[in-house]
Amino acid sequence: MLTLTTAPGDDLPAPIQWPGPPVSVVSLGCGDPALLSEDALADLGGAELIYGSERHFRQIAGVKSDARKVVFPSPLSGLREMLVANRSARVVVLGSGDALFYGIGEWLGRWIAKDKLRFHPNISSIQSCFHALGLSWRQAEVVSLHGRSPDTLRRHIRHRHRIAVFTDRDCGPVAIAGELARQGYGPSIIRVCEAMGSAQQRIRQYSANGLASPGAERVDGEFQALNVCIIDLWRDPGLAASALPAFPGISDPLFSTGAKPGYGMISKRETRLVILSLMSPENGEIAWDIGAGCGSVSVEWARWNHPGRIYAIERSEARVGHIITNSERFGTSLNLIPIHGTAPASCEGLPDPDCIFIGGSGGPGRLPGLLDYAWGRLKPAGKLVASAVTGQSAAALTSFFDGKPGYERVTLRVGKTLPGSAAPRTLKPVTVVKCFKPGPLREPAGSLRP
Repeated sequence: MLTLTTAPGDDLPAPIQWPGPPVSVVSLGCGDPALLSEDALADLGGAELIYGSERHFRQIAGVKSDARKVVFPSPLSGLREMLVANRSARVVVLGSGDALFYGIGEWLGRWIAKDKLRFHPNISSIQSCFHALGLSWRQAEVVSLHGRSPDTLRRHIRHRHRIAVFTDRDCGPVAIAGELARQGYGPSIIRVCEAMGSAQQRIRQYSANGLASPGAERVDGEFQALNVCIIDLWRDPGLAASALPAFPGISDPLFSTGAKPGYGMISKRETRLVILSLMSPENGEIAWDIGAGCGSVSVEWARWNHPGRIYAIERSEARVGHIITNSERFGTSLNLIPIHGTAPASCEGLPDPDCIFIGGSGGPGRLPGLLDYAWGRLKPAGKLVASAVTGQSAAALTSFFDGKPGYERVTLRVGKTLPGSAAPRTLKPVTVVKCFKPGPLREPAGSLRP
């Protein structure tokens, strides 16, 4: 099983100039031997070069072909050079399951123009697992943990949610079960599916608590290095108050700030929700959070916008440490990048953003210059959002934003009972403003990637 991922927002490389016939990408499904269409068999029979793994070649052992078979290089990036050297040949690339579902088809699409690729579909391992279990997968979420740590699973953990997880040697069923148990999801049901479609096919079922227990994975044999886990997530009813959030508006006490729970340098929940609604995250966008504090806005932005990428710029080293802690706590380390430094100097090497939020400027005297810099770096049709808690800063925002396209202004006066206090408290008024930068809308790079 091969799964590949790309970082959200990566720029697509220039395609290989491909003068020969289209590269045929043959998905092999889960059958052993592979069950292939007549068109796929014809392309295999007429190929001069076939790239694949040793297992792939075993799956097509009964297919008549005079092609030279070449095993994928390690690392796989070496395949690009192989393809360049054979641009005039009739080439077939084999893929596990469905090559366009977390597979090599997407990788090839980064290098070769779409009109020079010909795809043959097949059943994915995920589809095979659900059918073997007789479970609907219409609303299931597919997650890849290849090359990732178990804590990245946290962004997908929600009560009564079904996920399908691609695993690897370092992040297998036992590691996943341990992560679920630590997050209060010990009652979750984990079905481990191995070698689907082969004579060695095996499906075993556990609770997360049971599988996470020492030695549990050896009760009925070790797991294969690569498998799929189908998981029904169930929260321990006694831990609902501290559970990972399933909807925007993370409770303030769940953030690490260095102060007592619910206090410290974060945008409080009510203000944060207004900020996020004005930022309006979209697939594939790049965002900056300038003066990120302990990262509550960045964490929420990244958690609910998986394909996007946000840079959290903060001058306090201690607060950057809390950003990292909060990012790991809520599973956003894949698309939240902490930056220790002061804007605008620390923004010089960052990609131009689709959205900027300014939550802190280091003093009202620095705010006008920072707004000018942000406006210059913002992409056309991008969104600029800022907040202020002092009258001087609010006046600076009004002066800059007033008259710009899409101008919005919200003033919040929140009264709430904070943790550890019985008396209601009125928080300082916060002004939040937004505008758009004129210009044609540009599609964010990678916005349609998984």
